[in-house]
Amino acid sequence: MAKILLIEDDQPLAESLSDMLELDGHRTEIIANGADGLDCLKSFGYDLAIIDWQLPGLGGDDICRRYRATGGKMPIMMLTTRSTETDKATGLDAGADDYLPKPFGATELKARVRALLRRSSGFFETALFAGQAKLDAAACAVTINDRTVKLQPTEYALLEFLMRHPQNYFSSEQLLRHVWRDSAEVSSEALRTCIKRIRQKLDTPGQPSIIETNKGWGYKLSDILLTESSDNSD
Repeated sequence: MAKILLIEDDQPLAESLSDMLELDGHRTEIIANGADGLDCLKSFGYDLAIIDWQLPGLGGDDICRRYRATGGKMPIMMLTTRSTETDKATGLDAGADDYLPKPFGATELKARVRALLRRSSGFFETALFAGQAKLDAAACAVTINDRTVKLQPTEYALLEFLMRHPQNYFSSEQLLRHVWRDSAEVSSEALRTCIKRIRQKLDTPGQPSIIETNKGWGYKLSDILLTESSDNSD
């Protein structure tokens, strides 16, 4: 599951893209203008951005340039009706990682998304580990010491997200935006409750919690459990 930012002012197209991607298990957020889209890119953690070239306020190529100038490394796919070789070169030189001319089919779009995510992270690893906990993404199952643990869908989604980004801290706001379908209607208390339930189901008495908390940084997967997982795999 990836969290994908769609910066597209054509609402029917944006909703169609969102539906395509969510059928593949991803979560999407739609922004309709360039300036707000750039703010989101710089302020929140996404796994991929899909940006239309022609946007109100700030064009897609300018968004790419300004985002890359801040050191941003998120993979970006550019969508546009411009299809000449020069246009493609301009988009790629601006900082896009891929360039998809309109019109395009769902099969090609989803394949390109998978390729970008595959290059940038471990999204397509099907077996993820933290200490004695194992998440099998193919079966949507979690076990600890070979015992199956029943997680609610949001608990599973949150755990999978943290396990796919094991070295990163995430604030409450970032986790709400990544994991919940409509974060505007969910409070930080819902996140804390979700984390509490995961800990109750997966933590081992006397051992570090599977989810580490740092008041200054947020939440992440436990470093100690990750070290144990690495040692066990050697």
